[in-house]
Amino acid sequence: MSPSRRVLLVDDEVNLLQAFQRNLRGRYDLVTAPGGQAAIDMLKSNEPFAVVVSDMQMPEVDGMQVLSEARRLAPDTVRIMLTGNVDQSTAVAAVNSGEVFRFLNKPCPFETFTAALDEGLHHYQIAIAEKELLSKTLAGCVAMVNELLSIANPVSFGRGGRMRQWIKRLGASLSLPNLWQYEIAAMLSQLGSIGDMSKQRGLRLESLEDMQHELKTQAALSSSMVSKIPKLETIAAMIGSQYSKPGPKETAEVEMGAKLLRMLSEYDIVLGNRTPAEAISQLRESTSVYHPQALEIFASMVLGPHTIKSLDLDSLLDGMILETDVMTTSGAILLSHGHELTGSMIQRLRNFSRNGIPVVQPIVVRVPCGTN
Repeated sequence: MSPSRRVLLVDDEVNLLQAFQRNLRGRYDLVTAPGGQAAIDMLKSNEPFAVVVSDMQMPEVDGMQVLSEARRLAPDTVRIMLTGNVDQSTAVAAVNSGEVFRFLNKPCPFETFTAALDEGLHHYQIAIAEKELLSKTLAGCVAMVNELLSIANPVSFGRGGRMRQWIKRLGASLSLPNLWQYEIAAMLSQLGSIGDMSKQRGLRLESLEDMQHELKTQAALSSSMVSKIPKLETIAAMIGSQYSKPGPKETAEVEMGAKLLRMLSEYDIVLGNRTPAEAISQLRESTSVYHPQALEIFASMVLGPHTIKSLDLDSLLDGMILETDVMTTSGAILLSHGHELTGSMIQRLRNFSRNGIPVVQPIVVRVPCGTN
């Protein structure tokens, strides 16, 4: 069956689980767990379930712990609680706080139980469809707009492109949920810098504090622009919180996004007139404003083993990182340094050359060790 039909049923009464398996066989992709700890182990080792139904009163690990872990591991999973009369107040509190989708009294009639499951599955499918629309369609549109803007102002939006590539790798290492939001935040974080980044790029910095005012203004303007786009409220908050203390209503997701954006943008600015090792060293002097684990992972990314090569267009490969800007002989920037090359980027550069637009060669790239 489709993953959108997967149901996890949790109860310490094995006979009850067996009865549900007999009655629901073929109707749902049903998995059972004989107790709370077994359920948590399954939640951690399996792909997300569409619906998790858990008894409340179980020894050692109760239903609230199971459903809380389900929410943490897969926030879109629909959570349903089975309760007896003795824990009605707990169940009502759970529903009112948004922890669970619905609670059912035990013993629960078969028709009532299946109706709740069907409604939960439908709710899950709607949530997943909306997330896919946001993560794919919206991200694709933003990427297209960002690429067009990078042609008009390659200095400003080249930075956003580099930040997106870095944040994608960082997010994977940190196991961040909803990584698409961080990627879009990186791409749109430079909107407020149009017209100013050419000046920032050539600036020789003695310290990052030299640019605090400019960067704070840029973050506020970018956030204001992004906040006008529906469904991007979290992304706007990430961008706007880079140089302000987290407010009481800001989520951990917003705080993490803000710290990552600030770290990556400041690294990119410092990199304009320092080596990667010097830039990382300067960031480490201000480590209190960044996420410590993210900073060390990022340092490993940019300082890891690599070789520098000078190649012609036909020798470029996916995954190589530009050490210098790719330019035409007339001085126009086609791709900014720091970009990780993709097949489409390489093809575009080759098309420029074939169409009579001379590209300066050789092109200096960084090749991580272990790749060709």
